[in-house]
Amino acid sequence: MEDLSKLASYALLGDADPVPVSLLTAFPEQAKTLTLLYEVSRELTSILDREELLRRIAQRVKRIVDYHVFSVMLWNESTQLLESAFGMRYEDSIPTCMRLPLRQGITGTAAAERRSVRVDDVLNDTRYIRCETGLDTRSELVVPLLLQDRLIGVLDLESTERNAFTAENERMLVTLGSYIAVALENARLYEEARENQVQLQDDLNTAREIQRQLLPHGARGIPGLDLAAAYVPARALGGDFYDFLPYGQGKLALALGDVSGKGTAAALYGSLAIGTLRELVVSSTCNPACMLEMLNARMHGARLDARFIAMLFAVYDAAANRLTLANAGGPYPLLVRNGRAQEIRVEGVPLGLFPGSVYEETSFDLQLGDIVLFASDGILESENAKQEEFGSQRLHALLADAAPEVSASDLSEKIIAATDDYSGLGTRPHDDRTLLVLRVTGQGTADYTKLPVIY
Repeated sequence: MEDLSKLASYALLGDADPVPVSLLTAFPEQAKTLTLLYEVSRELTSILDREELLRRIAQRVKRIVDYHVFSVMLWNESTQLLESAFGMRYEDSIPTCMRLPLRQGITGTAAAERRSVRVDDVLNDTRYIRCETGLDTRSELVVPLLLQDRLIGVLDLESTERNAFTAENERMLVTLGSYIAVALENARLYEEARENQVQLQDDLNTAREIQRQLLPHGARGIPGLDLAAAYVPARALGGDFYDFLPYGQGKLALALGDVSGKGTAAALYGSLAIGTLRELVVSSTCNPACMLEMLNARMHGARLDARFIAMLFAVYDAAANRLTLANAGGPYPLLVRNGRAQEIRVEGVPLGLFPGSVYEETSFDLQLGDIVLFASDGILESENAKQEEFGSQRLHALLADAAPEVSASDLSEKIIAATDDYSGLGTRPHDDRTLLVLRVTGQGTADYTKLPVIY
C-alpha cells in the first residue's frame, strides 16, 4: 500500500493513538481499512451543506460496506421522533418520509439503546418494519449516530441478501458513525447559523429602511433658504440622525445628533431621541437652549447606561434672516462667508449624561450667500490608510473653495465625496457621516406667514 508512512503521525479515528508504521506494514488489510476510514472521516467532517454531506456519506459508506438501500434518519428533539432525512437505492436517491418513535422497529431500537443492531434475516425479526423502497429487504444493519451520548440520528443499511453484513462491517460503521455524527452536527449548526444570518440581515435591511424613513429629505416653504442633508452610516444601521421641524410661521428647526456607539443599539437610541424631540416640539417652541434642556431631561430619564447624544439644535427665522443655535457636545458648526470658513463656538454637555444640564445659545444674522454647515464628527475623523484624519483644515479649505452659486445639495455631495477620496477605495468608514447644509439665497417677495413643509 502506498504512502503508509504518512499515517504514522495521525491519531486515527478520534482519540486513538497514532498507528505504528510497523503495524500497518504487518497487517496490510487492516491498514487499508484504517486508511479508508481516515480518508472518509476527514472528508465528511469538512462538508457543511447537509444535503451534500448526506449524499457523500452514502457514496463513501458504499466503499466500506456494500448495500442496496441506504438511509439516514435524524433525531428531532422537539417532536421526539426519528425523521427520514435521506435515502438512496443503489445509486439513485429515493423519497423519504418516515417518522419513528424510539424503540419502534429495528431503527428505533438501535437509537433508543444507543447501540448498533445487525439482523441477518429481517423476516425472522418481529421488530422489522417494511418500508416502501421497491426492494425485498432480507438483512439490515443500523448504527446510531452519537455525539458523546447525545443522539444525532441513525444510519440504516439494507440488503436483498441474507447475512449481507458482517461483524467487521458493523465495527467499521460504528467507528465511522462518530465522525458522521460530528459532521451532521456541524452541518446543522452551520445551517442554523446561516438561517440566523439571513434573518438578521433581513431584519437589518428592514430596520435600515425604517431608520431612513424617519429622516426627512428636505423642507419647503422656507423663504430665502436652500437646504440639504447627507447621511452615510458606517454600518447597516447608524447612530447619527438629523431632523427638520416646523417651528412657527416662517421658522424652521434643525437638529443633528450623534449617539455614542454604533450599530443597532445606537440606532434605536437615536430613534428614541427623534421621537422625543418631535413630541416636545408639538407642545413647545421654546428657544434652542430650552429645547436641549427639556430633551436632556427626557433622555436622562430613560436611564440607558453608557449612552449619550452629542447634538446641535438650531432655529432659522426667515423673516429676521436670523439663526439661533445651541450645542450639546457636537462639533462646532461652520459659517462660510465671503470665502472664509469660521467656527461658531458654542459649548454644551451631551444629552443624557447629567440631570439639570443648562445650555448656552448664540444668535447671528445671516447674509446673502452665507453657508452654515452642521457636520457630525465622522466627517472630520474620516481616516486614510495611514490613520490620518481628514480634519478641520481640509474641510475649511473645501468650503472656502466652493463657488458662491453652489447649491446646498451639491456642496453636501462634494464633502462626502472628498472624505471618500481621502479614505481611499475600499476603506470602510469607522463612523457615521452626517451633514446639514444651509445656504442663504435671498428673500425676494417672501411669504413668512406659512409653516414650513417637511418632506
